[in-house]
Amino acid sequence: MWNQLTYCHNVHVSQAYHKTYKSPKQAMAAPNPPSPMPPFAPASHLFVGFQEVHPQSGLMASMNTSSVQPAGQNHDRYNDAGIVPPPPPAIPQDQQLVNPPALPQATQLLNPPADPNLQPNTASAERPSDSDGGSGSEGTDSEEEDEQPQFQWRPVEEDHSEPCEDELNYIVGRGHEHSASDHEYWENKTFFDLDDPDLTPGEKGRIDWLVEHFNGTSENPNKEYVMKSPIVRIGNYDWRIKFYPKGNNTEYLSVYLECVTMQAPDFEGTEDFPNPPLPCLTSMEKLRKRRSVAVQLSVVMYNPAEPRTYEHHADAHQFTKNESDYGWTRFTRYARRDFVFRNHGQRQAILRNDKLAFSAYIRVVEDPTGCLWAHGSNPFEDSIALTGLRPFSPQKPMFAAEIPLLHFGPFRDFITRCKDTKIVFWMQTLLWKMMSRKHSQFYGQPDGCAPSDTIAWLKFLSRSLRKETNSEILNGLIGTLNPDNYFVGDERQSAIGANRLKTKNAISIQAAVNAHTTVLETPALMTLELERQEYDRKERKWKKLTNRVLMEDQIVVSGTPYTLFAFTTHCGDLESNKFNVYVRPHGPSKLWYQYTDGSVSCLTYKQAVDKHSGFSELDTPIKPKPHSSSRVDPTMRGYRRMEEQNEVAHAVTYMRDDCVAAATASPTTESWDVPENVRKGIPPKFKGVVNDEPPATAIYETFSESALDNEEAPPAPPEEDARTSSFDTDAGYATPNCWPMDGEDVVMSDADDESIHTNDEPTDPTVAKVTIDHLGREFYEGVMRTKIAEYHGQGHLISMNGDEYVGNFRDGQKDGMGKMIYGNTGNIYEGEWFEDEQHGYGKLTEASTGNVFEGGWKNGRKHGEFVLKGTVTDEDKGCCSICYDKEISTAFYDCGHVIACKDCAHKIDSCPVCRRRVLARLELFGVKMIFE
Repeated sequence: MWNQLTYCHNVHVSQAYHKTYKSPKQAMAAPNPPSPMPPFAPASHLFVGFQEVHPQSGLMASMNTSSVQPAGQNHDRYNDAGIVPPPPPAIPQDQQLVNPPALPQATQLLNPPADPNLQPNTASAERPSDSDGGSGSEGTDSEEEDEQPQFQWRPVEEDHSEPCEDELNYIVGRGHEHSASDHEYWENKTFFDLDDPDLTPGEKGRIDWLVEHFNGTSENPNKEYVMKSPIVRIGNYDWRIKFYPKGNNTEYLSVYLECVTMQAPDFEGTEDFPNPPLPCLTSMEKLRKRRSVAVQLSVVMYNPAEPRTYEHHADAHQFTKNESDYGWTRFTRYARRDFVFRNHGQRQAILRNDKLAFSAYIRVVEDPTGCLWAHGSNPFEDSIALTGLRPFSPQKPMFAAEIPLLHFGPFRDFITRCKDTKIVFWMQTLLWKMMSRKHSQFYGQPDGCAPSDTIAWLKFLSRSLRKETNSEILNGLIGTLNPDNYFVGDERQSAIGANRLKTKNAISIQAAVNAHTTVLETPALMTLELERQEYDRKERKWKKLTNRVLMEDQIVVSGTPYTLFAFTTHCGDLESNKFNVYVRPHGPSKLWYQYTDGSVSCLTYKQAVDKHSGFSELDTPIKPKPHSSSRVDPTMRGYRRMEEQNEVAHAVTYMRDDCVAAATASPTTESWDVPENVRKGIPPKFKGVVNDEPPATAIYETFSESALDNEEAPPAPPEEDARTSSFDTDAGYATPNCWPMDGEDVVMSDADDESIHTNDEPTDPTVAKVTIDHLGREFYEGVMRTKIAEYHGQGHLISMNGDEYVGNFRDGQKDGMGKMIYGNTGNIYEGEWFEDEQHGYGKLTEASTGNVFEGGWKNGRKHGEFVLKGTVTDEDKGCCSICYDKEISTAFYDCGHVIACKDCAHKIDSCPVCRRRVLARLELFGVKMIFE
C-alpha cells in the first residue's frame, strides 16, 4: 500500500513540475520555485515528462517547444507530428505526501571483464536539431540544454536473480540459444539472400558499442536524452547507433541507425535524372532524382556480462537525406520500468552493473532501382523523387490501357499532334498530368468505378481514336484491335477478347502465339491478352487462372520479331477491379516501372517479370516476404500485401524490333505546346452537342480525383448512328454496367467493347449480335439493343455467381422461353419467364433429389396445377402439402392436423385430411414437421 501511495505522489508532483516550468533555469528563476523532487520513484516513472500519445501514423515530433528532434523514418513510429502530450493537473498541496522514506540503493556488482570488441561511450549530450526529414544532427550547447525535456534522476534496482536448475535445463533443452557475440550467426540472420541478379551485395560492417552508465549515480546521473555511438565507415558512408535511454517520446527504449554522411550540410540530397522514364517538358523545371543507399541492418542490445541475454531487431531500409535514420521507437519488448527484470528463460537480466552493449550489423546493397526497401511517408512525392513518374490513385483499369501507350514515344507524338477532339482531349489531359507531375485536391479519394478490364478500355480507345484521328496511322501504331470473327476471310486480327491467347496450358507467350489459330496483325505496339478465367461447368462457378506463363523478352509473331515493352497484372480475386501497370520505356536490359495504387516504383527484371508471370499450380496465393523489394506506403502495407495475392499478368504489350531504337531514345526533355484548355482541364465544345442532357449512349459521372480547375463536367458526345452505336454495348444503364472513361477527372461511360462484334443476322438496326467476354465480368453471347445496352432477343448469359441462362431476353431481362442452370444448387428450370422471374408454365428439376416439378409458376413461385415426379424426401415431407413450397407452420383447430403453411391454411375452410370444419388456426414456431 505504501508503494502505491508513493507512486501516485511522485507522478503528480513531477508532472506538475513539468507543467509549470519548461527548464530547471526557468524554475529556479521563478518567484516561488517548486520544492525539489523527492529522491525516489518506482521504475515506471523514473523520468517523467515522457508521455506516450495514442498511436498515429506519420513521423514523430520534437518534444515540447525545444529543438530536440526525435529520430526520423522508422517503421513502427506511433506518434503524430506536432502533438505534445498535455500534462495532468497538479495535486493540491494538502494532498501530497511529505518526506516519504527513501528506497534502498541498488546493489552494484563488480565490473565484468572488458570486451575488447566493445567501444566505450564517448558521445556527448548530442541531440538532433530540427530538420526537414526529422533525422538528427549535432546541436548547440546552452540553448538546447535549457529546452531539454525535464526529468528527475531515480535509482534503478537491478535484478540479480539467477535461473534455478530446472530453468537452466529448460534453457539448454530449447536448443536455440545464441550469444550476442556470435557475429557470424547475426550476420546470417541480418543479411538475407537478395535472390536477384540485378541486386549486388556491397560492403558490410559492424558497430560495437558499450554504454557504461545507462542510469548513472546520484552524484553523476545520466541526463542524456539521446546517446550516440562512435562512427564507423561502411560502404563509403559513415554510420552510428542512436540510442534514447529514456525513450523517444515513449516509455520504451528507442534505438536507431543513422547515416551521418547524409546528415552533413554539404551532402547533396538530389541529382539530375540521367535518363528519365518519361521526358520532361522543355517549358518546365528540370526534374531531380533523390540520392539514396539501400541497407540491410539489425541491432542487438545485450548484457555485456552475459551476451546470451539480448533483444534484437532486423530490417532493411533505403536511406536518403530526408530519411537518414531508421530504427525502432519501441525497441524493447517491455517498457523501461520492466525491461530491467529477468524473464523466464533468461540467464540474467539484460541490465547489469548499469551497463548495456550494442552491436549493429550493416550491409550496403548496390540497388540500381533506387526504390529498394524505401519507407517514405508521402507516396506521391516519393514516387516522383525516386522514379520521375507521377502516380494515380485510385489505380483504375483505364490507366492500365492508357499509360503504356503514352510511354511509347511514337504514340505520344501522334496524340500531341492530333486535333482537339473528344477522346484526344482526354488522352492529352492524362499525358499533361503525367508530364507535369501534379495532382488535384481530390487525389486519392475512393471512386465508384464499375468493374471493367484493361482490354475493354484499350479497344474502346482504339475505336474512338480511329473515328476522330487518322485511322491509318493509328492502325500502324497499335493495330485495329479487332476481336475474333469481326472480319471475314484472311484479315489479320488481334489476340484479345474472344480471340485471346489460350494460355491455360501454354508454358510461354511464344508457345501460345505458335498455337494460335488465327493470323495476328503486327503493328508497332502489339497487345496480347492472356487467358485468366474459365467457367467450370462441373462446379458451376468462375475461376481465376493463375498458372505460370513465361513472358519472354523476345518473341516472333507472323515472322516479325518483337520485344517486351509493358504488361498489365490483375490483382486479388476474379471480380477485383485492381490492375497494375508495368512498363519498360528504355527497352531491353533496362529497369521496369510499376504503377500501382498511389505510387510508382522502379523494379528489376526479376521483381517485375518473374514475380508476375504466374504460379506453378493453379490458384496458389503469394505469401508476402518479410522484406518486400517494392516500395510500399507504410499506412497501406497490410492492404497492399493482401491485394498482391494472385497478382498475375493479364495483358502483355510487345514492341516491334524496327521501332525499338526510336521508341527507347528517351530524350531528357520533350517539347509540346500544351493547349490552354488541356492545362486547365476544360473540355472543348464539340459541334452539335447538347451539354445539358447527354444522350442515352453515354453516362457521365464525376471522378473522385479531379484535375479540372473549374470542376466542370465534359460535354456529351454527339449522337451516333446505329452502326457505330452497335459497339457501345457496355455503356447502358442495365446490363452490363457502365464504365468510366478518362483518368481522374470525369467519367465518360460511352465505352464500347469491340469484342462485342456484330454480324448481319438481326434485321432491327438498333440491335446487333454481340459477344461480351472480359476478365471478371459476366459472359454474354447473343442479341443486344445497342443504343441502351440491353440484352434483347436470344442470348446465352453466364453470371458471375455461376447461373447459366440460355433463352430469350427483352429489355435487359429474361422474358419468354428459357433454360436456367442455378450455380449454387445445380437445379434446372426450363420454361417461361417474365421480368427476370419464372412465370407461366415450366419444369424444375432438382439436382440433389432428381425430383421434377412441372406445372404453373407466378412471379417466381409455384402456382396452380402441377405434376410432381420423383421420390419424396425428408425435406419434401416438411413442406406444405398444398403449395409444396413453404414449410408447414400452422395447425387446424379443433382437429389438430398440421399439413399446411400459414398462407395456405388461411385459404381453406375444411381440413383436407378429415374434412372437418376449421374453427381456428394455430401458428407454430420453432417446430419442424416431418411426416412418417
